[in-house]
Amino acid sequence: MDFSDDKMLQGRTFSYSDTQRYRVGPNYLQLPVNAPKAPVRTNQCRAQMDLRDPREIGEHPHINYEPSMLGGLEEASIEGRAPHQQTNNGAVMSAPIDRPNNYSQADHTYRSFEDWERDELIKNLSEALGVCDKKIQDAMIEHFTKADEDYGRRVKEGIEMKMK
Repeated sequence: MDFSDDKMLQGRTFSYSDTQRYRVGPNYLQLPVNAPKAPVRTNQCRAQMDLRDPREIGEHPHINYEPSMLGGLEEASIEGRAPHQQTNNGAVMSAPIDRPNNYSQADHTYRSFEDWERDELIKNLSEALGVCDKKIQDAMIEHFTKADEDYGRRVKEGIEMKMK
């Protein structure tokens, strides 16, 4: 099983935990509704929504690294737990999608910019690529051209002007 090739669904695979950390804080997994069934030990402590008893953290609750000679956190023991065994009920493989769309997002973004934004983008890219090896410059110009011909041409011209 792999992520869908739909860009919207791929983006959603990353958004949930990021959203929780942003809204609730780093201890969002301690809220009962989000909490895992098995105990989890992390070095994230004493931030907002920390529901643990401070005595659970260790001898010195201000030491949030492990190992420590001062009695801070300790690595969780895995003794007595069954090792994870993944079960697959079908073919699991990695294969290229049959309809790659590698440059349309860059093309759309570039065309959505106002003229001054495009000028700034070209200036910044030209300056950064002007100090790079010729092979890297050529590869990047190829990518920019595949996204938009004007984009690639302008970056190439900018690099050439910087080189003079």
